[in-house]
Formats: sequence, C-alpha cells, structure tokens
Amino acid sequence: MASKIREKIRKELRENREVTKYSDKYEYYARDWKENVIGEMSPEHYQMFKEGAGDELEDKITPAKAKAIDSSSMLSYNFFRNIDEQNTITIDRIVYSKVFFEVKLSTLRTSNAPANLDVALISKDSKSVLFIESKFLEYLESESVSFSESYFNEESYYESKEKNDLITIAKSFKNIKGHYNYGIKQNICHLISISNISKSKEARIIFQNRYKNKEQMIISSAQTYRFLNILFFPSHPEAEDLYNQYIKDLKKFKDNLPNSLQSYIGKTFIMTYRDLYEKMSDKISSKAELRNRYIAHHK
Repeated sequence: MASKIREKIRKELRENREVTKYSDKYEYYARDWKENVIGEMSPEHYQMFKEGAGDELEDKITPAKAKAIDSSSMLSYNFFRNIDEQNTITIDRIVYSKVFFEVKLSTLRTSNAPANLDVALISKDSKSVLFIESKFLEYLESESVSFSESYFNEESYYESKEKNDLITIAKSFKNIKGHYNYGIKQNICHLISISNISKSKEARIIFQNRYKNKEQMIISSAQTYRFLNILFFPSHPEAEDLYNQYIKDLKKFKDNLPNSLQSYIGKTFIMTYRDLYEKMSDKISSKAELRNRYIAHHK
C-alpha cells in the first residue's frame, strides 16, 4: 500500500518538472543527478558528496540515489546549499552561518561503518552544531529492521558516561509491522554518533583524522550538539496517515530517551520543509524555485 502511494506522488512530482527519464524501468529517476540540483553544485559541495558514504552520486546496480525524483539528499541540498555569513538561518534562537553535507561520524568502536548525517549546520560563533536527518517520501514505506548484537555489548562503545544510556536506547528499539522502522533505527544510530563526537576523545580524534586539514574539523571543537529531523509532508491525501504515524513514532522515541540524551534534542526535534522554507531569507535567489518544485506539493 505505502509503495503505491509513493509512486503516485513521484508521478505527480515528475509531471510538474522537466526531467529526462533515466530509463523505462527507472522512470522516477533522472538521467543526470544534476537535474535534481537547483542551479549548480559548487566544487566544495560536490567533494562532500563524493567523499560521503551514501553513494549518492554514483550509479551502482541501480541508479544513483541523487537521481531519484524524491531524493532526500538533493532535497536537503537545495534548501541548505546557500547558507553562509550573508544568508544565515535561525533555528531555536541559534544563528547558523555554515553548512556541510554528508558528514560521517563514528558509531560503534568495533565497527568501521560510520553514521552518515545529511546536513551539519555550524553556528555563527562556531560553538553549536545542528545535525539534520532529511526525509522526502521514505517514511511512506514500511520496512523491517533490527540491531546486531554488537549494539547491546558494552565493549562495542566508546568510553563515556553515556555508554549505558546508548545501549538502553538500542535495546528499546521495537520493529513494528507496517511502520517506517528504519527511520527510528537511524535516529538511534545518529544519537550514538553525536554522543561520540560530544563525549569521546577517541571518537573526536578519529573524526579529525578523517577530515584532516579540512574545514569540517570545526565540528569536533563545538561546545553544543543538537539533532533534528526535517520531513517533507506531501499534500497528497493518501500520505497523511503514514506521515502522522511516523511523527507519532518519532515523538514517542524522543519522549522515552534517557535524560542524558535529551540534551541532544533542542526545542525542535521535528520540522517540516514548509517550516524551513518560512525561515529562509527572501534574499536567497533560489527561493522561488524551491516553492515551485517542493513547497507547491507540500501540505
């Protein structure tokens, strides 16, 4: 059921844009990921995506993720690409003036697989970092997922006072039939990785070695870290129940977090792209295209 709703919305999005179809089999993918970018991607941002672990720009067995009409990474890129000293954005009273994409943070000490954060915003004073997970239509799909046993073992984690609380949230995960379980699992992994960059010297050193001599190193010297989910809420009536279901799952997850991990959640834990659009400066030249391409189809 959910996949049929997603296909309907993909069709509506495609019909309202001139996109060169990748193939008949992959009709909701563009021939070139650049067709999903408003304007041109800067060389600096292109390098961030190339070095990210999400394989966003490269074709594998299937087309590159960034070629999808409903690519969440290109959605977030188009909204955040212009953030700089002249085009800041304020969220929960913090002014952000720098942006990084596809940021990799360490999760388990016993694993080389990092968490991949869609967006990292840096505050104007460089003291605060806001990590963002972007969702376009993924939550319209139900998916069965689980954690490996390594997430329940103390030796898997970096040393910090929050280690036991991180194990607690991994153990509390419940795979619920018909729900977008992957999104909640992803939230847990992201909070583990954010706790690491905040509390573990070892994890910070790994991060600094990964981004050696690069601007991203500023992330590891911040004083405050926060995490936020931003969702696209399609105006299609059949999507509303599934959207509300995922919102309830996210709120329940947030409300049940141990106190130590609540510190990574600001006043706002869930935001829509319409909320974000309203916060954006009118001086940003791409704002009209963002409205036509996305907000016009947003509830």
